[in-house]
Amino acid sequence: MRSPAIGGAVPVNPESVAYTDAPTRLAFLRRVYTLFSGAMILWMGTTLFVTFNETLMDKVLGITSGGFMVFFLFIAAQFILLRFMTKAGNTMSLVGLGLYGIMMGVFTAPLVYIALCQGNDEAMALLVDGKSASGVLTLGTGIVTQAFVLTSAVFGGLTFYALTTKKDFTWMGGGLMMLFWGMFAISALGYFGIGGGFATSNLFSMAFVVLMGGFVLYDTQNIMRRFPSHMAALGAATLLLDFIIMFQRILMIFMRRD
Repeated sequence: MRSPAIGGAVPVNPESVAYTDAPTRLAFLRRVYTLFSGAMILWMGTTLFVTFNETLMDKVLGITSGGFMVFFLFIAAQFILLRFMTKAGNTMSLVGLGLYGIMMGVFTAPLVYIALCQGNDEAMALLVDGKSASGVLTLGTGIVTQAFVLTSAVFGGLTFYALTTKKDFTWMGGGLMMLFWGMFAISALGYFGIGGGFATSNLFSMAFVVLMGGFVLYDTQNIMRRFPSHMAALGAATLLLDFIIMFQRILMIFMRRD
């Protein structure tokens, strides 16, 4: 998905929109963020649809309770889908982006479900009894909404800064990827009870939020520097992933706070 250059700025792809005129670059940028917005709506819609549907939520919780193997298969599915979008044409890459938004929505739903239950006494009572709480949940203005608003503000601010500043953030790619895979390894070890609970701590989630902030800066500029015009859907998927991981970690922080 990402191809950072270790030790320096990411080299410009000769086929990228960086070599085109200003109107073409602007049209590409608009297409990326239009597709990003559409994928966001699909992701949010899928997340809420699964969360508030008792039958679907029970099935998703059953699947995600499979532990590390399910987590590994989910990461593998992500990688395969993003690689498919890299090679696909315009139409199929849009299909891939849609599937990606739906897949991310399905796997975000359990976290949102638990967060909504946490602030609802009736829902918690049903969970304790081993029953589904989807029927008594309401979105309201609780921690899920707060986490989404905060994520949107941080993501939007960093995006605006990356697009308007003269600073080059593409040099950060190698370091960001090393940190990401290091933190991914810590999360994986946490599934086996290794790490003393650090992977579920607020400090770890805060570090992940900072890391994803770095990815927003890097990916925003990297898309314009390296992506050709037919890869707008992949650019949108890249930004969507940054947003979702940041949202999940901010939500986890809010859940522990309450």
